Amino acid sequence: MSRLLVCDLDGTLLGDDDALRKLLDAFRGPDAPVLAFATGRQGYSAAESLARAGVTRGAYLIAGVGTELYRRIGKQWMPIASWPRLERPWNADRVRQVLLRMPEVRPQQLRSPSAYKLSYFASAQAAQRVREALEAARIDVTLVHSHGDMLDVLPAGIDKGAAVAWLAEHIGIALDDVVTCGNTANDLAMLHLRCASVVVGGSDDELLARAPSLPNTYVAGARCAAGIMEGLRAFGWLNESGWHTSSRYL
Repeated sequence: MSRLLVCDLDGTLLGDDDALRKLLDAFRGPDAPVLAFATGRQGYSAAESLARAGVTRGAYLIAGVGTELYRRIGKQWMPIASWPRLERPWNADRVRQVLLRMPEVRPQQLRSPSAYKLSYFASAQAAQRVREALEAARIDVTLVHSHGDMLDVLPAGIDKGAAVAWLAEHIGIALDDVVTCGNTANDLAMLHLRCASVVVGGSDDELLARAPSLPNTYVAGARCAAGIMEGLRAFGWLNESGWHTSSRYL
């Protein structure tokens, strides 16, 4: 395992079935990188989404905006118990109590509760007020606002970027040998890592506006999996004959 490709799901890996098949077919060849997924969906939802799309490849799944991590064993996604690594104690009830006093912030109704992710509907302005309220209450968290009105409250130091960095170290892959791919603001933490990254075509306006400030980032014209392949070719990982063993972005 010498390289790692990490792809967001909705609108990044998924969304163009023909391009998805071409990308997955490339993983049949030699020298393919380790394939992992990173999504805001909880693990059960991500697994269902991958199954519906017929994605049977992929070794790792980062779910819940970085709060969950799974390894594929056979047809099952098994949790990796050593993640998340919390910087300080997490008290979800304290967070809920603060946000209960904010009528402009509405809880999302999830099928299954998450141990380390609280999800709400909130405007960008409301999300800023949440940040201020939690700081006033001396509650240290990670806030991820995306898709215009979705707000996730996570333990401090936990997000997609932290999960990708930990996974790469866990499986012995240097960040220089990682490519991350995304299409929304909840991918920013992993696109900010010291590695190559791809912003696929059709990404949301907030991410496109911030893309010029991201390190080693390629903004693709093609959407979804076609955009991933466009970025991999730009970085020298992939060409028509297969995978390269070195990249050109450094």
